[in-house]
Amino acid sequence: MARKMRTGALLAAATLLATAATALGSGTASAATSFYTVCRHLSSPSEWEAIAYDQDDHYVGLALFDQDPYGSSPGDALYATDSYADGWGVVAHLSTGRTASTRGHSSPYTAGPVTGDLPEGNHYYLYVEMAKDGASWTLPSCDAYA
Repeated sequence: MARKMRTGALLAAATLLATAATALGSGTASAATSFYTVCRHLSSPSEWEAIAYDQDDHYVGLALFDQDPYGSSPGDALYATDSYADGWGVVAHLSTGRTASTRGHSSPYTAGPVTGDLPEGNHYYLYVEMAKDGASWTLPSCDAYA
């Protein structure tokens, strides 16, 4: 009798596990990638960065805005950098409508500079859009000043 009860309990547990696995799916295979932004300002040279990381804390790329020219680098320039070979492209956006994109290029790759003089002392927003297979993920913006 005890043996029949154990067998019944094992079958019930196996059925419960199979049902849960079916309802929950495979987990990692269907999980969506998520990203987050870290904002940084470097004062010399004056650069504003929106740095993108994935859910596993891998640095995946950035949007960079150079406020003023230095050396041979142009000022008021936007760059997009894709540093992680994960299939996602990086699109850098400035709230003026200016964009730089790494889509269609193998990582590591930096697009830009996309330039044009902006009025001094103005506040802008800089943000990263991650793009892959027609899907996109827009990350929170960072402050930038010209």
